[in-house]
Amino acid sequence: MITDIFARRYDEVLKFDLDTAQNGIGPILIQANQIFFDDVQPVLCLPDSFFQKLNQKIARELGLSALSDYPGSTQQQICSSFMATPYDEFDKKHRNPDYYCKTRLSMLELLFREAETHVQTHVLGLAAALSRKNAANIAVKKKLDQAIQELNVRLQYHFRFVYNNGFLHLADDQLSAQRIAAPFWEIVTNPKWATVDQEMKEAFDRLDHRHDDAFTHATDALESTIKIISDDKGWTTGNERGAANYIDNLRGGRFIEVWECDALKAIFAKLRNPHRHGGGSNPADPLSNVQQTWAIESCMSWIKSLARRM
Repeated sequence: MITDIFARRYDEVLKFDLDTAQNGIGPILIQANQIFFDDVQPVLCLPDSFFQKLNQKIARELGLSALSDYPGSTQQQICSSFMATPYDEFDKKHRNPDYYCKTRLSMLELLFREAETHVQTHVLGLAAALSRKNAANIAVKKKLDQAIQELNVRLQYHFRFVYNNGFLHLADDQLSAQRIAAPFWEIVTNPKWATVDQEMKEAFDRLDHRHDDAFTHATDALESTIKIISDDKGWTTGNERGAANYIDNLRGGRFIEVWECDALKAIFAKLRNPHRHGGGSNPADPLSNVQQTWAIESCMSWIKSLARRM
């Protein structure tokens, strides 16, 4: 099974130099290592088998037989050492600054991603299945959330990175990340919004790679949100032909106001559809990167607003 990692997504998008590896990414990796292993791990108490599977995933994606050939090390120690050992230009395993930064950021990303999955499945999920969602379970989730919040503060202080829902990606500005992105990603951790989560991640991935259709995937996420709400409320008839009909369902159920109905329809009619359908002899002008970012953030704001009304 292929694992999505930072190194592959940003292979051609970012290039890290020696100074960044030693004085930028290096300290961040040490801080992230301390956040996870000093703050989170004592609460989660993840077994060594957890780190073994994680190390195997990273090694496979990097084309390595293993991350470490040192006997006697636990899998947790291997994971920690791989991520936090400072860059050494004479260490052949580090290869070059770009490789070092991308592979270690991949470890950071996957470490927190797998921890979130573990908490969702084995802590909160098990508690819900046994009807025993108690203060201890909630405390574990809160500790991980606090760790991720600290990680993002440190990432954004030095770089344009932000970690959300298992993925590291570029963030244009800190204010948008705090007011729009962070609440959005928190909402879509609910399995109900899994499709929305994936479609929005696709939008960001394409934006980072300068694809001119990135924003259309954000509008897909918005449409999925509207459909999920319509289905959940029992307003879907089966005769809907597009986003506009589902928006009408929300308006008919008095879930949104008239002006909101008009604004939502405009996103699909004026923004998405001209870029999704054949343009013929008059194709729509492509959006600039700034315009695409605005469109994606607008969709995130709408999704956040609609989901909170459920």
